[in-house]
Amino acid sequence: MRSLPSPRRRRHRSEVHRAIGRAILLLAALTVAGCAGARVEPAPAPAIPAEDLPFLLPPSTGFPHSLDPEWQQELASGHRLLLSGRLEAAERLAEEMLAIEPQLAPAQVLAAQATLAQGDPGEARRQVEPVLGRYPDYTAAQLVAARAADRLGELPAAFEGYLAASEASAAAAERAAVLRDRAVQVVAHRARDALRRGHFEEAARDARKLEAWDPLSRHTLETTAEVARAAGDSRRELQAVRGLLTLEVDDRALLERRAELELAVGEAAVAVDILQRLRDRYPREPELAERLERAKFRWRLQTLPAEVQRRAARQQLTRADHATLLYWLAPGVRAGVAQSARIATDILDHPQRQEIMRVVNLHLMDVDPTLRRFEPEATVTRLAALRSLLRVLLRAAPSPLCLAPLQGSPAPSREAVCEAAVACGFVPSTGDCLAAAGVSGDEALEWIRRTLALQGAP
Repeated sequence: MRSLPSPRRRRHRSEVHRAIGRAILLLAALTVAGCAGARVEPAPAPAIPAEDLPFLLPPSTGFPHSLDPEWQQELASGHRLLLSGRLEAAERLAEEMLAIEPQLAPAQVLAAQATLAQGDPGEARRQVEPVLGRYPDYTAAQLVAARAADRLGELPAAFEGYLAASEASAAAAERAAVLRDRAVQVVAHRARDALRRGHFEEAARDARKLEAWDPLSRHTLETTAEVARAAGDSRRELQAVRGLLTLEVDDRALLERRAELELAVGEAAVAVDILQRLRDRYPREPELAERLERAKFRWRLQTLPAEVQRRAARQQLTRADHATLLYWLAPGVRAGVAQSARIATDILDHPQRQEIMRVVNLHLMDVDPTLRRFEPEATVTRLAALRSLLRVLLRAAPSPLCLAPLQGSPAPSREAVCEAAVACGFVPSTGDCLAAAGVSGDEALEWIRRTLALQGAP
């Protein structure tokens, strides 16, 4: 770092000017005294509020570079003027130093301190912000900015500044502790307001700030959960909900949400335990019983090979994916006895060849009769997926009554398949059949679970 210019020459000129000025002032005072016959007492220096003094440290405190000894002396002199209440003199001294070295950061801090002590926190912050832009960990500058924000009533900025300086300043640490709760509340409210306005990035920034400030507070956890849910970040939301449940162990809404998230991205066994306890507590609610069965089914999925779980997690299943899920999860498929053997020429080298051959030979999924192709990597349609599960149910003895639309027809129409799917509870209406659309892993799993329930399978 290049050395800063010495203030020796400036001091010499200033001393001459001061001597001349003192002589002029003395002559004027004697003249006035002689004319008026009365002595003029100097005005007392204004006192700095005692609560501000701990935040007006020597301007070089925490400055990351070494200073010329003469600059150090000038800064110490300016700080003494400041603490004695001679604020204008301290400000003039800072201006004189900046006239020689405009980027002398400690002199900029001294000027900002004098401005703050004179009751102008807005201007003081404006003066010190460029310094913090260059030296963000500069303690004396941090304290001026924090105190200015505090005086302006800007609690989050004040708390953030005090927190940044808390290791170097006991007063900053104490003030940060006082402001923490209110600052967290303000930022939490601000984040939720940003969510309501659709400003998701702004809300996410505030949520990260809260996590750094007070990660275990209710305001932080609630805000983090809301922001994560809006962003579709289930893992982050789950962590926040787990934290909230340490504060409210019996909150039903939180317990139900945690069960959903544990099923999706956490531990299915935990979801089963939560829903079992809720079911025991509210035995008259059939929806809880349904959710418990769904959780048990998902827990069962976690015991299957990783490849099956990977395919089940896809947003859009292929025909090979659906065949794999049928093989491992649908009742009676793995142990079923095929009455005929059919060959698909395009699955001979496929890694799921065994699963595909089983569902094909059980007539659960079709092969092109002319080309003898299964097309394993084509998207499975909702019609094909629903038809396969209805065929599983037709193999049951006795078959469910909801299959009446399919009885007596070896090749039921699309309309008949959709009607049976509605009657069996796979889809709410024929309009939701969407025969040509694709199927997600979640949908296929729920349909298979429904198939198990209709058969009364464990």
